[in-house]
Amino acid sequence: MLVEPGSAQLWRSDISAAGLDAAVDTIRSTISIVENGRRVTYPFDAATAYKLYGQLFGPVAARLPTVPHLIFEPDGGMLRLPINLLVTADTGLAAYEQRVLDPDADPFDMRQIAWLGRTTRPSTAVSTLGFRNARQAAPSKAANQYFGLGENLPVDGKLLPSLGTRGGVAGGVDGDCLWDASQWARPISADELVTARDAMGRAAGALLTGGAFTDTAVKNRGDLGDYRIIHFATHGLVTAPRPACPARPALVTSFGGGDSDGLLTFQEIFDLKIDADLVILSACDTAGAASVSATREAGLASGGGNALDGLVRSFIGAGGRSVIASHWPAPDDFDATKRLIGGLFAANEGVSVADALWGTQMRLMDDQQTSHPYYWAGFAIIGDGGQPLLHGNTTTAAAPAGETAGRAAR
Repeated sequence: MLVEPGSAQLWRSDISAAGLDAAVDTIRSTISIVENGRRVTYPFDAATAYKLYGQLFGPVAARLPTVPHLIFEPDGGMLRLPINLLVTADTGLAAYEQRVLDPDADPFDMRQIAWLGRTTRPSTAVSTLGFRNARQAAPSKAANQYFGLGENLPVDGKLLPSLGTRGGVAGGVDGDCLWDASQWARPISADELVTARDAMGRAAGALLTGGAFTDTAVKNRGDLGDYRIIHFATHGLVTAPRPACPARPALVTSFGGGDSDGLLTFQEIFDLKIDADLVILSACDTAGAASVSATREAGLASGGGNALDGLVRSFIGAGGRSVIASHWPAPDDFDATKRLIGGLFAANEGVSVADALWGTQMRLMDDQQTSHPYYWAGFAIIGDGGQPLLHGNTTTAAAPAGETAGRAAR
């Protein structure tokens, strides 16, 4: 369904639900997968992305690239794939496929590909009602512009600090379902947080990093509602440690004292009191699903079947209006994530979130080293990307310890 001011068009897509899942799996397998314990990226399956675009949007395929702000409500397999990496035309496809076959050419040079994301700025809506609520919500009254949190202290060895005396994580989780200590061993650098804060001016933001970035410190802060933008740079755990374990979405933090378990869980996030226009989850697969039990723990009636639930849902419930979350682990190569986030916050005052993200993604698209979708397409705006990213009516923040009218396609 394509809904525009004054009109709507409906059609039956030329692909089954099973076929859609298979196509999404095929595309994702060339973006970011784990093989023999290593995360690898392959030359992108642009042919499948082009075919899928036609199968899904055939009657409006020529229209969508002309829509400046596309509000996309996905279903089925498209919950696992950002729409901006679909290919709208065969421009550059033949030349790219030749490079993939040529051992002397660069199979990751995709600068000539006609991505949907080249011309449109998508926002993702998890429901029509949810998008309407996001658009109608009053702006944040927070006095301060930015709060960045991340870069947990690494855990050495194979044992997690003090968990053995408390019977597991988050209230008695079975010992076999604890996360391995390796999840705390490779913290995401705080560089992107520093870049974001400095892009707005050092006095405009505050940071909480390293040993000060504990789950207990975040839960006990009384000023989270004083920040318009809250930005986490840390690992997100959105699938179960083992297939038989319940999924309990959480963000990795440093370990603190007392009842700290090194995790900011779905329920703990849901219970935070924030007043943020935007929450950024620059982490690993933060658009992943919450289990039914996790959403019920937070007082919600259902959940778990939607790949855009999980940590996104918890931050919306805590008071966030829109969330930028990642469909796959944020890349470090070529400083891609640092450049993307830094470019986002270099936007001029009043520029929309969607325009700011689009502008910085375009710079990565046009760089040979980062033109593969792995580097630029993973971050999705869930909510209303038409709202302004930066306002001029905020005050400076004291550093804590530790330093467009939319169109809709469904």
